Amino acid sequence: MKLIKPMLLEYQEEVSSEDGWIYEPKFDGIRLLTGNDYSYTRHGTITTSRFPELFFGGNDTLLDGELIALGTESPDNFTGAMSRFSGNMEQPIQYMAFDIISHKNKSVEYYPLEERKALLTEVLSEIDSLYINLMPYVYTDGESLFEIMKENKMEGIVAKRLNTPYLRGTRSDNWRKIINWSYHDVIVSKVTHGPLTVQLQSIEGIYLGSVVIGFTKEIRQLLKLMTPPFPATVKSRGWTSGGKLRLPQIVEIKY
Repeated sequence: MKLIKPMLLEYQEEVSSEDGWIYEPKFDGIRLLTGNDYSYTRHGTITTSRFPELFFGGNDTLLDGELIALGTESPDNFTGAMSRFSGNMEQPIQYMAFDIISHKNKSVEYYPLEERKALLTEVLSEIDSLYINLMPYVYTDGESLFEIMKENKMEGIVAKRLNTPYLRGTRSDNWRKIINWSYHDVIVSKVTHGPLTVQLQSIEGIYLGSVVIGFTKEIRQLLKLMTPPFPATVKSRGWTSGGKLRLPQIVEIKY
């Protein structure tokens, strides 16, 4: 088994609807590559024994997709996916396949996206697994799909340019993620430098988590000058099961 690094995405701030693009739901789970009798994460962690449901031998195939756990308030549950990753074999899983990298021991990376999608559909019908599903997608109308994601409290959407290859190990503008951010007014309660970490709390004084990524140059400069506590606005990818903001980033410091 030779591990490969998957293709990565750029950020796109505003949702769009463009000809020549397809749009997929962005499920909140674990990026996973799976072959006939093995699987591994984008960072190269072997997960074969953790997800035996994904064994589908006989096709000499490598798929790219998202390992998810089904949620109650939304179609996905990141905490559940991580629970299974950590060894909870009682946690049910599903795999949403969105690309195919090789088939019958032949690389298909340089097939145009639409040809890979057609091949992926055919291969999944041959695998016929209860646990491996085709990632749905729509042509052109990203804005309508994004509204559906917001209604279902999902992470966002992914935009992919048609007629483009799979570029392993590359962060490409041909694939873009548009996040369904939620915005919150908070209090910055503590700032630690080296590495820069900002602790957040609610107006009532409840700890809401820490910011460790996404600092702009302007925000960094203000954090050096100001002494907590002070108000700020953050964006996050929703909430964790423990009631903390998930992956928060500071968008404004109020002074």
